[in-house]
Amino acid sequence: MVGAQSGGEVVRGASFDVRSLAILLAGAGTALAPAFAQASPPAFASHRAVYDISLLEADDGTDVAGVTGRLVLEFTGSECAGYNSRLRFVTETEDVDGARQLIDSRSETFETADGKRLDFANETYAGQTLAEASEGNARRNGEDIAVALKRPGEKRFAIKDSVVFPTQQMERIITSALAGDAFVSFEVYDGSASGETVFDTAGVIGKVSTAADDAATEPAVVRAGIAGMRHWPVTISYFDRRSGGEETPFYVLSFVVYENGIGRNMRIDYGNFSLSGKLTGLEMLPEAPCAAAASPDPAGDH
Repeated sequence: MVGAQSGGEVVRGASFDVRSLAILLAGAGTALAPAFAQASPPAFASHRAVYDISLLEADDGTDVAGVTGRLVLEFTGSECAGYNSRLRFVTETEDVDGARQLIDSRSETFETADGKRLDFANETYAGQTLAEASEGNARRNGEDIAVALKRPGEKRFAIKDSVVFPTQQMERIITSALAGDAFVSFEVYDGSASGETVFDTAGVIGKVSTAADDAATEPAVVRAGIAGMRHWPVTISYFDRRSGGEETPFYVLSFVVYENGIGRNMRIDYGNFSLSGKLTGLEMLPEAPCAAAASPDPAGDH
């Protein structure tokens, strides 16, 4: 990823900023939750997915020598009840000198199916240190989107009504995929990082497939009985609007998504290195009944 670097401690001589790396990982994880949890209604599948994380490649001169970890996503809900996601993204990064750093990102979100409400709570730890936290909610009020932050500090501001939340973004991507469209572009707000960033996104959707044998390296989808379901390769580039027209993506997220919203074959490209996420566990969960429409509202009302 390339973007404005946040301040933080450079640990043991590593050329990358560990605090910033934690923030970037948290941002990618937040994006993954809806990306892997959405499809065109009413096909959203409640599920628990486990992804093993590893270093895919790194540029020469990069101090990242190895990355291992695991991402666990639990997505539940329904069109009438709204959608809840809980994500835990833990990685251990090793530099060229063998020094290791543990990064632990945690995220909870709730989003209504009509796109009028988003609640979010995010924390990222570098070792035992809280590196980044955001908590708040966003509400459409008919003219714009009112955002109320609780962390990292009390703050209220407005963003354009044309901005979409992650569920809306992915619903529209899959709707476009079903229609045979190849390109999508949206402004997206997900409450990640400091809670104030709106991303410009550009997505490319590949050709539909129903081949079951292309999931050979991720047999969890075979065991779940969805390997032959329609699926598409998707690549989404995220640009930080605050970077003043910077043409290099903040990060690029690629994955294969099934029409019920479950994803696999993940790649997160940070610019000078990239991570792989392989789906190693998949448990289908019961759909939330409409009577369960009340949100846990991790951010609370403001």
